[in-house]
Amino acid sequence: MSNSRRRGFLAAVALAIPLVVAGAPAASATAEPKIKVSGGLTQPVFSYKDAIREHVRVQSQVDSDGDGKKDLVRVDIIRPKESGSGLRVPVIMQESPYYDDPGVGFEIEKKKYDADGNVTKFPMYYDNYFVPRGYAFVSVDMIGTRLSDGCPTSYGASDVLGGKAVVDWLNGRATAYDDQGDPVKATWTTGRTGMIGHSYEGALGVGVAGTGVPGLATIVNISGYTSGYENSHANGTLTWFKGGARWQSERVDKDPAEKCEAVRQRMDAESDDETGNYNAYWDERNYRTGPISKVRNVRASVFSVMGMQDRNVVGSQFSEWWTKLPRTVQRKAWVTQYGHLDPFWARREVWLTTLNQWFDHELMGVSNDILRRPRVDVQLGPDRWITQADWPAPTARTTTLRPQRDGSLGRRTTSSRPGTGWAWS
Repeated sequence: MSNSRRRGFLAAVALAIPLVVAGAPAASATAEPKIKVSGGLTQPVFSYKDAIREHVRVQSQVDSDGDGKKDLVRVDIIRPKESGSGLRVPVIMQESPYYDDPGVGFEIEKKKYDADGNVTKFPMYYDNYFVPRGYAFVSVDMIGTRLSDGCPTSYGASDVLGGKAVVDWLNGRATAYDDQGDPVKATWTTGRTGMIGHSYEGALGVGVAGTGVPGLATIVNISGYTSGYENSHANGTLTWFKGGARWQSERVDKDPAEKCEAVRQRMDAESDDETGNYNAYWDERNYRTGPISKVRNVRASVFSVMGMQDRNVVGSQFSEWWTKLPRTVQRKAWVTQYGHLDPFWARREVWLTTLNQWFDHELMGVSNDILRRPRVDVQLGPDRWITQADWPAPTARTTTLRPQRDGSLGRRTTSSRPGTGWAWS
């Protein structure tokens, strides 16, 4: 975003979200709180206990289970009480397939509901950390999971397009319904939405961002994949297990097995584990250049976290996508030595402060220094971090290693033995 466009955005957000800067004269004791900023960070001034809790079902544009009806996506919402009387707030959104089984996060938490069907306990920390700071938190059951219609398709088009439909609803372009079937509008939000999630959830943020949907202002991708084929194959060889797509779909779906059996049989056939070929099935799950999601279409800013010791979602899933992002996309990254881990469990205080600053800047329009800092934090070892201007470092040198005759890797140039086509050192 150019400097002039960013100044215009900050001015527009300031008009939509009244801000109180620390040090300003105190409001009367009976006045409703306004979003408060101190030191470049929003402060927890809104009551979490009194927050509005509600739920809707958003009309998607897909029919993933083939029942002749477009899938409805369950959306659970918590927002400051003041957003019911004129305050418009941005949204932090987590679309997840894990709200049923196996559960969300390191502690595999699940949602709990009251008698009216509203969530009384959300998994993770996004709600109780950010709602007091003036954000709405929106928890989305991925299509085919928990209380949403349809069938999960293991990173397929419907998984992504269900999340896109929710962003569209938050920006007035899609329809949602309450339990009585009456339309519900999101009049309480500015429309600016940030998606966040770990693993499958992070991949969904990448996928939705690659649709170019307006209103998605930023994504925080924590260890999410960007190409299903490359994450499950190496040089055309299946590195996962046969039937992995079916297993993933069954794992997150608690509906009777027969409901989605036809969908899973089709996934078994189309994923073609027998040959390991890249085909239309895998192209649909390619969020770099696929038909549903393309990195060139990303307009949201990006904060990525990747563990170089992650054996579930390998580092190239980050780097291959990161380097293809449009130059205009604002971005930040943490490159860690973690495995498949959310930094909340490893560098909590720094993580929460950084995430707070990132969302404040990208969703609230708060003027802080998050984009003036070095773009990338790199972990060298336990409690050893450095910063650098980009990833890879602009001064980094590339060393090419080649297979040697003894099975090792080395720098020596290989040559071909005549008539064999094999390379020898």
